[in-house]
Amino acid sequence: MTDMAFRRPETEPSVGRDGYSTFLNPELFGLLSAVDLDAEYVRGEGTTLYDASGDAYLDFAGAYGALPLGHNPAAVWRAVDGVRRGSEPAFVQPSVLPAAGELAARLVDVAPSGLGRVTFVNSGAEAVEIAIKIARSATGRLGILSTRNSFHGKTLGALSATGNEKYQVGFGAPVAGFDTIPFGDADALEQAFVSAPDRFAVFVVEPIQGEGGVVTPPPGYLTRVRELCTAHGVLMAVDEVQTGLGRTGRMFACEHESVVPDILAVAKALGGGLVPAGAVLCRPDLVGESFALRHTSTFAGGALTSRVGLAVLGELTENGQHLIGRVRRRGELLKRELQQVASKYPTVITDVRGEGLLLGVEFTDDVNFVGAQSLIGSIADQQNLAVMIASYMLRVEGVRIAPTLFGARVLRVEPPLTVTESECRRLVAALERAVAFAAAGDLAGLMGHLVGHAPKSAPTVYSTPGRRLPHVVPHETDHRFGFLAHPLDLAVFGAFDDALSEFSEPERGELLDRFAGATSELNPAPMVIGSGRVVPTEGAAAHGSLIGIPFTSSALLKLPPRVAVSAVAAAVDLAFDRGAEVVGLGGYSSVITGNGLALGTRAGVLTTGNSFTAAASIRAVRRVCAERGIDLADMRVTVLGAAGAIGKTIARALASDVGTVSLVGRPGEHGKIAPKLWTAAGVIVEGARGGAGRFADAVRLSSGSIDDLISSGRLEFFDDPRAGVARADIVIAATSAPHSLIDAEDLGPNAIVCDVAQPPNISHDVGRVRPDVTVFDGGIVRLPEGSDFGLTFGLAPGLTYACMAETMLLSLSREFELRSIGTELVTENVERLGELGDRYGFELAEATRWREVK
Repeated sequence: MTDMAFRRPETEPSVGRDGYSTFLNPELFGLLSAVDLDAEYVRGEGTTLYDASGDAYLDFAGAYGALPLGHNPAAVWRAVDGVRRGSEPAFVQPSVLPAAGELAARLVDVAPSGLGRVTFVNSGAEAVEIAIKIARSATGRLGILSTRNSFHGKTLGALSATGNEKYQVGFGAPVAGFDTIPFGDADALEQAFVSAPDRFAVFVVEPIQGEGGVVTPPPGYLTRVRELCTAHGVLMAVDEVQTGLGRTGRMFACEHESVVPDILAVAKALGGGLVPAGAVLCRPDLVGESFALRHTSTFAGGALTSRVGLAVLGELTENGQHLIGRVRRRGELLKRELQQVASKYPTVITDVRGEGLLLGVEFTDDVNFVGAQSLIGSIADQQNLAVMIASYMLRVEGVRIAPTLFGARVLRVEPPLTVTESECRRLVAALERAVAFAAAGDLAGLMGHLVGHAPKSAPTVYSTPGRRLPHVVPHETDHRFGFLAHPLDLAVFGAFDDALSEFSEPERGELLDRFAGATSELNPAPMVIGSGRVVPTEGAAAHGSLIGIPFTSSALLKLPPRVAVSAVAAAVDLAFDRGAEVVGLGGYSSVITGNGLALGTRAGVLTTGNSFTAAASIRAVRRVCAERGIDLADMRVTVLGAAGAIGKTIARALASDVGTVSLVGRPGEHGKIAPKLWTAAGVIVEGARGGAGRFADAVRLSSGSIDDLISSGRLEFFDDPRAGVARADIVIAATSAPHSLIDAEDLGPNAIVCDVAQPPNISHDVGRVRPDVTVFDGGIVRLPEGSDFGLTFGLAPGLTYACMAETMLLSLSREFELRSIGTELVTENVERLGELGDRYGFELAEATRWREVK
């Protein structure tokens, strides 16, 4: 580890930083900042970058292959200085361009035989565009065939050839005429040619898919492609933008199989790390007047760029291509030692592949890889383990490395071609330390730098006996459901993974903030945090996936509504993508989506779980009172959150049996009762008709007049929770407040409190301060025997929240019409879900002081 690793780098404000984050790309800046990859480099020499503090970073990202000779190579700067000293004009189009002519001749000399025509361009994407134009012009056909998972650039034509829909959405790509087949599958190529004999002008292919995850095709693939293209009269274009000019240990990667394409695209390295440059080489007979006189470029082939290209080729060809031979040897060393790390940690690294100095280290996406439920396992399932390792490598080890664009699980090893053997060994040693932390599930070791922890010298192995694996494979006959969860608070988040014990609550909060900040349209926030099976007392079992959202209750409420709903929608979609037929909205995911209404129509059934939560709470209150021999007829019931769906439903059910009903809600205007609370009172009064309690008697005498009930003292309204509970015998707490509302001393003597809210509305010290008070969680049920999800949510094993249980019941029963959506709950549905709970073996949890007494 480097000295710079022992302090967290400070990022001083600067005009450049502010300009980038405000005007250039605030979206990318946010993602980089979230994972501490927002370093600013002020100097670069060879394979090393330096920040403003003088800290050095070994660069193994290498600008995606655009640094063949490292940062600021002397040979390239000599070429630049030569142009300046000689005052050679850079742009004199249209005219004879001597420097461009020299570079074209050198390119033809080093390229595979037969590629005798050169067209200069300014980038790799432009090179692919020109390859397409040449092919269409030469053949008279418009069809372009490429491979899935490929990357050919982000201009419209190159993007259309890029085989990843995620990056095409919203840009009108692919345009007409573009098709894709699997990479490395020569039979698929043949089938495409046979199926459409006169459609395709060209097949565009990478020798190694770089951005796709450094994917190498099977041996002989390019040879077979060459044969098929020749046989079917389709041109073969090889995209060597990333692999060309020595990167794989040969001048061009296609030379590994002695393949000569019809068209060859090159860029990146040609600019020597200083200027944008590219070229397209092709057979001379493919370029006639129709192309040559109608395709021009103001900047391509300029003197400065051409002189730089000549300098690069000079370095690559010097001493019989000595540098390229060294690349081959360095690549073999790196690959061999990286494979040794992979063999030592096979649960973390699933593959090492590539050629020369274009290598890919693929990391697991197995949620179980740590061997027990873990946050790192969830990150791996989200395909973000490589990003976290890149962050560790940069900030702790001082080694810069980056994931590939499409293959998010893959770290690309692509240093300058001038990298030394000792630098290669330093990379391997640093990566092995990172992988050791990941293998142990050691969050502080791998991610502690994000919150200012000093580096650890060795990983801590965490072990909790009996903890279930987070992912359970569903049986073929299982029904499928999903459930959304988020940490109610930072203490609950800490209980998710033993490894979080090394972080303070503020540090856990910062971790969550960073996880949330690292999300984007291409990398949504939700992650799988566990799964399991519900084994009912009768019928088929149900398999569920638990989807986590990285926000506490209070954090969700503070988000702009659009952002919050979008985060929940992404979690819902992830659950449906994993096979769920019904998805439950846990925690505040229901609150911020208007009880699910803001999510609109999704791929399956949504439920808030409010109906069974109400059913379980009603039953719990009745059972506790029965166990204590309490006659409800004269009891005063206070309901916090009475205007909400759950509070209103519980109050309506109990109103028929009790003596007095006190409703607590938000203040209305000008001292009046809030309209929602008044409306709820009408529903509750209606539910009391025909009951046996004093409240029901008063309803009959008053003909249901709310004003009369208020005058009689049988119906009370409060906007102060403390005043509302002061004289209550039974308290139902069901608000959506993200904090407690009632302290122990606020409660009346011997009160029975059913706290449905999460986070709880009643303070945690009740059991210690008020032993006369019985507090229990009405929304808790016991799962059927044999059911387990490995997650406790802060509850004892075998227990779960009723909102999650409703999701399970809908999945088990297939009675999806019982789902809870919106603010109104159907009484019949509440009762039916209670019956289903009995049928499938869901039991009310013990009425107990469930909070720890300290």
